[in-house]
Amino acid sequence: MRKLYIALCGGIILSGCSSFSERHQASGNFEYLNQTTEKQIKYPEGFTPLKHSTAYDIPAISPKANQQLVGNKLDIRAPSLVMPVAPNALVSDSTGKTEVIFESFLSHDKFRDDLWNKLTTFITNQGYGVGSEQVGQSLTTRTIVSDEYFKVLFGLEEEVSLDQQYSFDINVEPQGHKATVSVSLTQHQEQGENVELNQFAKRRYEARMLNHFLSQVYVEHNKQLLANRVKTNKGIKLELGLDNEQNTVYQIHAPYELAWEKLATVLPKLGLEVEDRDKSVNTYFTKFSPIKDGFWSNLFSEEDGVEAIKLEKNDKYQVKLVERGDIALLTIVDSKGERLSSDKMREMLAAFRELMAKKAL
Repeated sequence: MRKLYIALCGGIILSGCSSFSERHQASGNFEYLNQTTEKQIKYPEGFTPLKHSTAYDIPAISPKANQQLVGNKLDIRAPSLVMPVAPNALVSDSTGKTEVIFESFLSHDKFRDDLWNKLTTFITNQGYGVGSEQVGQSLTTRTIVSDEYFKVLFGLEEEVSLDQQYSFDINVEPQGHKATVSVSLTQHQEQGENVELNQFAKRRYEARMLNHFLSQVYVEHNKQLLANRVKTNKGIKLELGLDNEQNTVYQIHAPYELAWEKLATVLPKLGLEVEDRDKSVNTYFTKFSPIKDGFWSNLFSEEDGVEAIKLEKNDKYQVKLVERGDIALLTIVDSKGERLSSDKMREMLAAFRELMAKKAL
């Protein structure tokens, strides 16, 4: 550990000894710029020259290349990569845009609104402000004046000013399961003057801004998960009800996300061992093993009118959850794909209600 601290301190000291521009340049000198092309070799009369090989020939420079980018003018930093750390985020293979792909099983409108809320929350939290917007689709920030995030990230000195403006675009596919969020740098000024960036430098800033957004989404997602876990430790009301097709269901008086997380702790205590769960189809896949002994068996007492649920041992059951406004509806399907009867749902009601109401399971 001591060696690690020494190495870190050394790195900080060394980085402080170099300027912002030097950290973008190749180390060493640039004497090679003064070299001249060697003259063609002249062979003595009667000497047979070796067969010429092109293996080590330096490739010709493209006519589109900027031939001024040599020596200390050449930026040797590696391209910036988009890091899809946010939940359900994927890297895009697009080379022309700086974007990230999101996947979701929400409907088109809900998916679009969810991404829009994430984006506007990010813009607000960073204090960037909105210059113009087309709600749900695109927005342009106001001029971001010397943002501390970028000054630290790119090693800019305190006196260096960096004024930028970014545009974000959201595009949700018609079926609603896939969307892209892209960002583009629309204005870049250094020391108050407009600077024309090449495509690599421009993408470097865009990628860092997109990563900044994705990091915020990741942090907010974890905060919400933590908040949900705290809430799941509290009791949730459950009662008998009917769905739109007049089938008997359990009504859980909590938002879908909270009900989904609570079931993860409740089902095993009822004897429904969770073998898998798939949120895309709102289903817990379980196997029933009767609760006969152990701590959780003491929760069920015939004297209190609460009996452990009785299902076929080792049979498979699907516990399905459906969102309906501020509540969630729970149904159970057996291995034959049939709903449990109304009588069976009534029989198990007390056990489900008892455990859903328990705190800190």
